Amino acid sequence: MGIFHSQNEFNSETVQKFVCKIMSTPNMSEIAKAAGVGKATVSLALRNDPRLRAETRKRIQDVAASMGYQSNAIVSHLMAQLRVSRNPRYQSTIAILNANTSCSMLETNPTFRSMIKGLKTRCLELGYGIDEFWLHDPDTTPKRLRQILQARNIRGVIIAAVFDHHELPAEFDSLWDELACVVLGIRPDRPAFHFACNDQFSTAMHTAMELRALGYQNPGLVIAPVIEDNVDRRFTAGFRTGWIPDASNIPLLNYAPKEETAFREWMKKHSPDVVVCTHPEIRDWLARMKLSCPKDIGLVHLDLSPDLEGWSGMNQKNDLVGALAVDIVIGQLHRNEIGIPKAPICMMTESEWISGGTVRKGAPKSRASKSPARKTANPPQSKK
Repeated sequence: MGIFHSQNEFNSETVQKFVCKIMSTPNMSEIAKAAGVGKATVSLALRNDPRLRAETRKRIQDVAASMGYQSNAIVSHLMAQLRVSRNPRYQSTIAILNANTSCSMLETNPTFRSMIKGLKTRCLELGYGIDEFWLHDPDTTPKRLRQILQARNIRGVIIAAVFDHHELPAEFDSLWDELACVVLGIRPDRPAFHFACNDQFSTAMHTAMELRALGYQNPGLVIAPVIEDNVDRRFTAGFRTGWIPDASNIPLLNYAPKEETAFREWMKKHSPDVVVCTHPEIRDWLARMKLSCPKDIGLVHLDLSPDLEGWSGMNQKNDLVGALAVDIVIGQLHRNEIGIPKAPICMMTESEWISGGTVRKGAPKSRASKSPARKTANPPQSKK
């Protein structure tokens, strides 16, 4: 329990007594009296709330600083513990902003659907409500969105599905200075916010290592260019790193939904013994080629979702990514960190290998006793 000896001691009165002992800075009432305003106004100013005019915030913050006021991280930590230790009550509302040109992306895309589920679960645990917005709604102008957020007292925003050109529309730039923002899943190049995502490099690298351990020798990657672009080519880079030194010479196949013929030609030309992909359709394409998994060929998905029953591959724990985004934005609000950060941080999840039923269960006997050895360019010469 840390500084408290029992759950019974951990209540609001105990926290207040402890806070009184450690607080040497002026309280809200003292600052309000010195500044000639109410306590609620002081609270807004110290949180840098944009509902107050900038000059008012600055004046009150200067008064507080001259009196020796400092925000106390210990108090914030104690209050966070108190909230977790009891049934959550309503704290505030967080906005989910769908930044994709498709209004249904967060529902139809399995990855984002799982992220949003984890996000909502975490908000419920901590007592936060959720309002959802679509950035490309014709009625969602910067002015209108600002009015809605201010009217609902929403200061924390989680931005999801930034696919298009890795940028948010420039007309919304002035809005970000008033909010605590975090990006979910795919970070934009502009503006540079904090973000939460899966570690795709590690995901692909550990996939390669698992397949090597199972004795596969000739893997082929099938990934859509848009996915590789969105993750900054971390899938291919991670996989090739994990496959060293047994490098595969099979070129990456750029997936396209209507290119089954191109897939068949690629398969016949390169004969991979395992296909690594991010596209469920590949299993049907293999079946139409009379190839059974894992008897004839291995098949792995880099982002398993609950609907991919029986597949082998990586669980990216996307629900945890959503929960991490909530923790980041709430932390910003507690620390009064509003606006675009000077040094954006990233929180990543590690994936979990799921053996499933589309890869073999162990290495063939001919390879089971052989561990991969790094090849040397100049083998040692025998002594004469």
